[in-house]
Amino acid sequence: MLKLLLRSALNRSTDCIFRFIRNHRGIAMVEFALLVPILTVLAAGSFEVARYALIMQKLDRIVATLSDLVARSGNEAMTETEVSNIMDSAFFMAQPFDITGDSMMILTSVEGRSGQAPQILSQRSSGAVTGGQSAVGTSVAGNATLPPAFADAGSGETLSDGETLIVAELIYDYSPYLLGDIGYFNDIIFYRDAYFRPRFTDRITFPAGP
Repeated sequence: MLKLLLRSALNRSTDCIFRFIRNHRGIAMVEFALLVPILTVLAAGSFEVARYALIMQKLDRIVATLSDLVARSGNEAMTETEVSNIMDSAFFMAQPFDITGDSMMILTSVEGRSGQAPQILSQRSSGAVTGGQSAVGTSVAGNATLPPAFADAGSGETLSDGETLIVAELIYDYSPYLLGDIGYFNDIIFYRDAYFRPRFTDRITFPAGP
């Protein structure tokens, strides 16, 4: 009798094990659970790459527009209202991104000197970013440093005597929208610049502050 009971219990256990092995219900759910983290990172990454590309396009357009608008001024000495309006326009051009509080804009007027490094005629900045400063220079009447695209003609001269440039710089503290929150990436500092020559005057200056 005992043997029959043991044999019956063993058969039932064996049947349960085989039924469990043959049961495929829930396999898709398990696979989905394993893939969810990967799919989440891929989706967030795709969104972040698109956002990154769009903000870079916005920043390039902003610096080009700022320097171009100043270069189009017909006044050698721009007024406070003119400069303020031009710099404020950057926040509208950045939409739908809000760059207020996370950006630093710098306008610099540079003039060449014969046999010397060019000098900074005037400079105006708005906003602040930790560690951010103009790559051109920070001292009015001091030497200006231009990028390698402006060839050195000797003695530091990169602009002809009296030749002027309007330089717009934008420093932006970019925070990843999704991936940053889950700890994959830290903030990135973007730097963009643009250079235009004055259109209607020999030189252009503007107030250093309101």
